[in-house]
Amino acid sequence: MEVVVDLGTAGILLDQPEDVARFAVRAVSTESRATDRPSPAALDSLAAAIRQHQLGRIDPDGTVFISPDKVRALAAQAATVAGEPLSDSWEAKFSSMLDFAASKGWIGSDGAIAAHIEWSYA
Repeated sequence: MEVVVDLGTAGILLDQPEDVARFAVRAVSTESRATDRPSPAALDSLAAAIRQHQLGRIDPDGTVFISPDKVRALAAQAATVAGEPLSDSWEAKFSSMLDFAASKGWIGSDGAIAAHIEWSYA
């Protein structure tokens, strides 16, 4: 699953909520891709969107931490938009994902899930 952040609108959605085998934040930028690194403005826009939606935080090393409760809310929202409820086993699969992440050290001291940022350029 991916938390998708549109940097042009600061919109947030959860893509592929049933895919609990992976977790990432995909930042969709409208700026041209001049280098392999996102611009400081793009990073600022991502941080602002995360704050605006109270999703979590970005650490100085670029790791994003997202609250599991926010992921649950985004999953429910995605299901509503799609017109299809989450599977009955979604919560159990998500809890297993959290347990696996904890075993790898990918859960912050506040319980938030660590995610890497994948950059997309429109």
